[in-house]
Amino acid sequence: MLKKGILFLVFAALLISCKGKNESDGDSYYKKGKFRNAVNSYVEAKKKGKISDSFYDSFVIAYASSAKQTALKNASDGYIGGCIEQIYKNLPNTKKNTTIDSVVVALADIGVAQIKGDYEYEYTVQGFRNLDSAIAIAKRNNTNGEYAKKARKDMENMIVKRALESAEGADHPVGAEYTLLEAEVFAPDNDALKKALNSVRLKNRADFLIFEAVGVEKPSRFVNKYGYIIAFPIINVTPTGITGQINIWNSTGNNIDFDFSKLKLVSTKGETVSAKVGGGTCEMSDHLGQKKEAIKGSVGKLLSELRCLVNISFSYPNGFIPDYVDYKDANNNLGRKYLGQK
Repeated sequence: MLKKGILFLVFAALLISCKGKNESDGDSYYKKGKFRNAVNSYVEAKKKGKISDSFYDSFVIAYASSAKQTALKNASDGYIGGCIEQIYKNLPNTKKNTTIDSVVVALADIGVAQIKGDYEYEYTVQGFRNLDSAIAIAKRNNTNGEYAKKARKDMENMIVKRALESAEGADHPVGAEYTLLEAEVFAPDNDALKKALNSVRLKNRADFLIFEAVGVEKPSRFVNKYGYIIAFPIINVTPTGITGQINIWNSTGNNIDFDFSKLKLVSTKGETVSAKVGGGTCEMSDHLGQKKEAIKGSVGKLLSELRCLVNISFSYPNGFIPDYVDYKDANNNLGRKYLGQK
C-alpha cells in the first residue's frame, strides 16, 4: 500500500509539471526569439488552464523579452505598456529569482530606449518610471539592482546635460527655466542643475511662468497653467525681509476673492511666513488694465484670466533663506513662484 501511495504522488507530480501543447509552443517560439508569438501561445495555455509549475516564470519572461524587443525597435509603441501591465500582474506568481533579474534588466533597457528615443516628454517620463520600477522590484525581492541603478544614473546625467545645453541657448530665461524644470523632475538633487535653475530664477522674478508637463506626478514643482501664475515686477530681498509688488494672474477658470495675506513665503528649509499687504488694484475688464478696482484690506476680486498688482512684504529672522512664494485655495488651485538666491 505504501509503494502504491508513493507511485501515485510521483505520478501526480509529473502530471502537474507536464506542459500542454500551447505552453510547449510558447517555449519553442521563445527559443527562436519570436517573443510575441511566445506570449500569444502562453496566453492560450493560460486560458485553457493546462499549465506547468514553471508557467508563470516563462510567461513573465516572454512578456519582458517581447516588450524589450519592441522598445529597441520603436520605444513609442503602445504594445510595450500592455506588456508591462501584464508583467506587474503576473510577477507575484513567479517562483525563480532569475525571473526577477530578467524583468529588472528588461524594464531598465526599455526605460533607456524610451528616454534616448527623443520622443515627446511623456515618453521620457515613462522611461524614468520604468527605471524606477526596475530598481524598486530588485530591492523588494532582494536581488541585484545595480544594472538598473547605473542605467538610471546614466540617463539622469544625459537629461541634465541636454537641459543645460538647451537652457544656455534659449532665447529668453523663461524658456531656459522651462527646460531645466523638465529635467528637475528626474534629477532634483543634481548640483549643476540646481545652480542653473537658481541663476535663471533670479532673472525670471518679474516674469510669469505658465507650465504644465504631461505625465508629471509632482506638479508642486511647477506653476500649473490652470492655477495662479505669480511674478514680482518689483522685489527687494534683504537678510530679514522682502518688500515689493506681486502680480497674480488668475488662470483657474473662475472669478476669485483672492486673499493676499494667505500667500506664504517658504524657506529652503521649509519654514514659512505669511504676507503683509499694503494695498493694490485688480483688473476688472481686460488685460490692458483700462478698468481697475482697489483691493479691500488684503482681499481683491481676481477675475478669470485677469490680474491683480499688490504691494506686499514678508518679514523673517536672520538665517531664513527665501525659496518660493506659495498659494493654495480651498479648491486646491495652486500658485508658486521660485525666487532664486543670490
